[in-house]
Amino acid sequence: MSTTESTANEGTTTSKRTRGGMDRLLTVQNAKTTKGEKLGILTGILYLAPANESGVMNTCASATPECRQACLFTAGRGGMRSVRRARINKTHWLAGDREGFIAELKADVVRLVARARRMGLRPAIRVNGTSDLPWLAMELARTFPEVQFYDYTKHAKPWLRTMANYHLTFSHSGHNLEDCLEALQHGVNVAVVFTTRKGEALPETWRGFPVIDGDLHDCRFLDAQGVIVGLRAKGMARGSASPFVVLAA
Repeated sequence: MSTTESTANEGTTTSKRTRGGMDRLLTVQNAKTTKGEKLGILTGILYLAPANESGVMNTCASATPECRQACLFTAGRGGMRSVRRARINKTHWLAGDREGFIAELKADVVRLVARARRMGLRPAIRVNGTSDLPWLAMELARTFPEVQFYDYTKHAKPWLRTMANYHLTFSHSGHNLEDCLEALQHGVNVAVVFTTRKGEALPETWRGFPVIDGDLHDCRFLDAQGVIVGLRAKGMARGSASPFVVLAA
């Protein structure tokens, strides 16, 4: 199995290989992680193929049709054929050799922690960059209690899966309003995608809760509790009329 998705930059070929012929699994240099570095955070993100895109496993069991259509798999570098193929290859590895995949992922975490230490930064890991596999993130969080992990999720009752070092932000889908409000009542923030264009201000509130600008950085564990993480529609979500994307008043 091979891929052209590297640790340094998705879609960039590298001669450095690890177990199974796969490049390192965590991406640590893209638009999301660069913003985090300005806050003193070095972030590694695992990007798998979302939903059933890989053909071998469903990585987003709670995804709605609108969510799948507007997925960040199509935003930014995710829209490049080589990057999509790399993410599919990773998912095939996870499905076919879970033990080997997780061992390599843990080795990547060790490398990222060492790199963060050299740079004087705090390490953070987002296991589900384009997936929603809580069991995988929770296993890593238990293995590395000193490392901050975080994710977005559409699985209901996220407060039951948070840990001291695993932060979750619940995602609005357009069909889960009650779950969103319940999450907020339990101290879990909710991410909402708005029609707001790049450079324009997001709505001040949603359903009575204050909206913060989630595009300023991706380090959701730094957010205050009880807020809506406002995101601007990206990729195929731009111009979408689905309930997944909320009309900005």
